[in-house]
Amino acid sequence: MPGSLIALPGTLLPPTIFDPVPLPDGWHWQPLDWLAGPGNGDLPAVAQDIADQWLQGERQCRVLVGHSAGGVIALQVAAQLGAGLDGLILIDTGASAANHGDPELPQRLLAQWGESFIKTFLLRCIGEEALARYGDELRRYALSTGPERAYHAMTSLRRLDLTGRLRDIRCPTLVVHGKRDPARSLQHARGLTSGIAGARLEILDAGHTPMLEHPETLAACLDDFLVTLD
Repeated sequence: MPGSLIALPGTLLPPTIFDPVPLPDGWHWQPLDWLAGPGNGDLPAVAQDIADQWLQGERQCRVLVGHSAGGVIALQVAAQLGAGLDGLILIDTGASAANHGDPELPQRLLAQWGESFIKTFLLRCIGEEALARYGDELRRYALSTGPERAYHAMTSLRRLDLTGRLRDIRCPTLVVHGKRDPARSLQHARGLTSGIAGARLEILDAGHTPMLEHPETLAACLDDFLVTLD
């Protein structure tokens, strides 16, 4: 049952971050640039817009993929649609910002916005090796968005606690966690798998953004999950 992976990147990261990850035959990435879309970056508003569009879309196999803040959006969409999703993949994210590795990030973004801030932010997100390979593209995208929408995304994320809504997710779910992630802990990942019925956890030797750090390793996890949807 091949189809589309509707992919939501983390805040300030372009939708192209999923491109390095190869997919099995018949599957393709369909990333959404939610930060540059309509609205001010408020995550619940973005989630509602995606849920509305999902219900109006073509009936084919569609799996929702969310990374970091994109994962928080995906959780809200999945909780609203219930069994209306064919599958859900959550990458280095969590149901709440409790014990998040950088609680002052939104304030620092506004105070320090510019190339130096973006370089430090990206280094923490993707690590030195991936930054050396993809840094120019990522910096251009981040700077083009401006700070306002990213600030709204980050602050709305920190107000959310979706723990009580995890039980409403009723589709096959894969949770992927990089054990060297400086922002999200293994506790966040295990909270998702304990709250979502039947969710499966894969722990990778990666940081916060395995799509860019270890795309082939992530691809193997996705292959194993997608084949169960056939």
